Amino acid sequence: MMKCEMRNVKWGMGAFVLLASLLFAPAVHAQQNSDIDAVKKRAELNSAKADLEEARKKRDMAVAARWKDRETANQERELFNEKYQESKEKVDALMSERARLFEDVRVAREDLAQVKLQAEKARAEFLSLAVGPERLETLSKFQEQGVPFKMAERVEVQNKVKKEMSLYRDDPLRIAKGVLDAARAELAFTRESSVEKAELVFGTAVAQGGRMRLGGLYAMQMANAVDINGLHPAALMLPVAGEKKRVYSWQENLTPDTKKDIAKVFTNVADSAYVMVPVDVLLSTELSSELAHHTETTWKDEFKQFFKDGGILMYPIATLFVLGLLIFLIKFIWLLVASFGGLSTRRALKALEKGDVETARAQSAKSLGKVGKVLRTVLSKPYPGRESAEKALEELFSAEVPKIESGLTWVSVFASTAPLLGLLGTVMGMIELFDVITMHGTSDPKLLAGGISVALVTTEAGLIVAIPLQLLHTFLVNRCDALRSRMEKAGLAVLNALWIKEK
Repeated sequence: MMKCEMRNVKWGMGAFVLLASLLFAPAVHAQQNSDIDAVKKRAELNSAKADLEEARKKRDMAVAARWKDRETANQERELFNEKYQESKEKVDALMSERARLFEDVRVAREDLAQVKLQAEKARAEFLSLAVGPERLETLSKFQEQGVPFKMAERVEVQNKVKKEMSLYRDDPLRIAKGVLDAARAELAFTRESSVEKAELVFGTAVAQGGRMRLGGLYAMQMANAVDINGLHPAALMLPVAGEKKRVYSWQENLTPDTKKDIAKVFTNVADSAYVMVPVDVLLSTELSSELAHHTETTWKDEFKQFFKDGGILMYPIATLFVLGLLIFLIKFIWLLVASFGGLSTRRALKALEKGDVETARAQSAKSLGKVGKVLRTVLSKPYPGRESAEKALEELFSAEVPKIESGLTWVSVFASTAPLLGLLGTVMGMIELFDVITMHGTSDPKLLAGGISVALVTTEAGLIVAIPLQLLHTFLVNRCDALRSRMEKAGLAVLNALWIKEK
């Protein structure tokens, strides 16, 4: 039964399906056509989507490739920029180095030009050092003025130097060396000494003796015999005043000490390689005259010579000294008298200290000096009050103080004027010395030293006068101040004794 029912159901369902298919066949057919079209379109759409997806993939691949190329290009550009910057920095550094090198080259060229200029200048100065024949004139003068000894050898040396001057003008050192060698040879010649026997003339007498040669000059001579004083007659070659600068001559009026020195030289010259010769041919004419005519002098003679060397200004300087001493003595004696009050003055002051006015008045009448005068001025008159007594003392002090201080100013003036006069004398002496230098040059240092020492004599004399006068002036001022203080003390003592007691 169940099977029948199931079969009936199946037949019913088949009939229904068949009926439905018949009814809906056109619609289904139409639906199928539309489905086919839709499938086709869907297929086309899917194909288009696939193509689009493919195109999109290609696009993405192209974009990725392009971005990759762009990234590569950017990397290459950055690398290029870095290399460009490095190259630019190198170029800038090279340009700076090039500018620095150009500046160094310019400076080097300027330095080179300066060096060349200095080298030319130095070369010109170097060539200017080449001495000329005039440098040998001094040596030639020595040959002409001295003893004609070894003249051939000495002239040959100088001729050799003159020849070198003409041949080696571009070598000043060689010329200078030749001149120095010639001077050294001449100097060595001046140190040569020899003693020869000869007939010597002393005054009007002729005597046998020895003559010593120093280089090209006969320096001294001495007789063999002795005179009445037990000394050998001797003479020195010394300079004397002449018309043409200085000339040399034999000086015989020598001191005993000098003659003894000459005798010692002649005694030792044979046994010793070196002797001390008591003569200098470069002495000034004044010093040589002193050496040849030196005599023993006393302090009086030295003072006279000192006064003479100072010149005319020594007279006013001496006058100031005498006047200053005279004023000092007069003022000193006057101050002694004015300061001496005697025993009565001391007793009066002691009585005032004790308040005994009557005793003080009695003693003041016997007192002396300026202090006693102060006491008498107050105690000898009955003053109505202290003011009137003080006025009397003021009148006394105004009259007595100028007397006490009188004369002090003159001593001070003399003390300050004396060195000024000495300085004036020094200036006058220096002017005269410069005139001598203008005429005779500065070749004689002893002459200059002697002239300067003479010029300073007046300054020395002015100071000798000024220093003691200044000390004496100070001494007088102190004595005057002491006397004035004693007068003031006495006046105050008598005023206090009188009016304080009354009160």
